Amino acid sequence: MKYEIKSFEDARLLVWELTESIEILKEQLDLSECDNVKLAKIVSEKRKLEFLGTRVALKALLGKEIQVEYDEYGKPHLLDRSYHISISHSNKWIAVMAHPTRKVGIDIECPTDKIQKVYKRFLSIAEQEDLSNGKDNRKLLLAWSAKEALFKIIGKEAIDFANQLRIFPFEIKSSSGEIKAQHIPTKSHYQLFYQQTEKYTLVYCLS
Repeated sequence: MKYEIKSFEDARLLVWELTESIEILKEQLDLSECDNVKLAKIVSEKRKLEFLGTRVALKALLGKEIQVEYDEYGKPHLLDRSYHISISHSNKWIAVMAHPTRKVGIDIECPTDKIQKVYKRFLSIAEQEDLSNGKDNRKLLLAWSAKEALFKIIGKEAIDFANQLRIFPFEIKSSSGEIKAQHIPTKSHYQLFYQQTEKYTLVYCLS
């Protein structure tokens, strides 16, 4: 299992390319009876890998066995509430983030041209003009990931990406940087951080 762990402001995040089998992942966990029942109900092999991979990643990040539950809006929580957590996966990539007291949001996306077909759904007219009018896929992917990360922090009050979340203009000067954003209904401002490689776009945020 090869992964990268970063730390900042008491937050920790892990990015991992999942290549292990279901059997190998299970060997690294002491699954509870409840988690074994949940796993048995999952039909898709991809979903089984995500289920197990997420728990292995969180165990590596936090240094302990964990149990994850989801609220009515699909937001993950640790059963013991010892950390705020956020989870994301795209293809074989998994990203997890945790902080003991502050809300966190993380999103990972693999490169795709499909973003060209959907960017007008999650960007306002002003944002479209600010972010290359659909000409720069890197900016579009970063904007999408930023809004996904913010939604994981804010919740249902940010479900309308185009009208409730505002990404301010930014330039990509290197493989990592910062993005500033606003939750329009509350006028709350957020600072997000990103890392963009040939394999993935990663954006994360502390509330």
